[in-house]
Amino acid sequence: MRRHDDREAAAAFLQEYGPRIRRRIRGKLSPAMRRLYDSQDILSTISRRLDMYVRSGKLEAISEPQLWALVFRMADHAVIDKARVFARLQQVEDEDGALAREFLRHLPRADHATDAEFALEIERVMMLLPDELDRNIVSYWIEGATSQEIAERVELSAAAVRKRWERIRGELRERLAAEPPR
Repeated sequence: MRRHDDREAAAAFLQEYGPRIRRRIRGKLSPAMRRLYDSQDILSTISRRLDMYVRSGKLEAISEPQLWALVFRMADHAVIDKARVFARLQQVEDEDGALAREFLRHLPRADHATDAEFALEIERVMMLLPDELDRNIVSYWIEGATSQEIAERVELSAAAVRKRWERIRGELRERLAAEPPR
């Protein structure tokens, strides 16, 4: 019964202080990020993460300042998770830049989307590639991994990953260019 009560208390806390948390989140989002994400979406992420934390029994009688620190840490992580993908795609240049721009062209569809919808949009774009290994390579590329790091993760040589990446990049760029953003 205690966990149920803790979950209700956590939900009540977020309900009462949601506007304060959203103000803090808005202050952390750049204008470009605000176009893709809304503070309510990130508050929903915090709510889910806090609920999982409580359900797993990790949240035990802590003080209010400790609870605030935990919630703000969760907020920071939620903003960072989304910002990482967005920033990575914005910073890509050279021959990968065209693919990154095509990828970003599809992400504004996630404007005011939930985390799940954002993740589904990335997954939908990646599913344009039929091969799972290719999708894994793209996923690691989005994270900013080097060819050598990707090679270690997928157990191929760096040369094989670079060659495969050339094919993937062209294929994915063509498929994204042919598909209008939703």
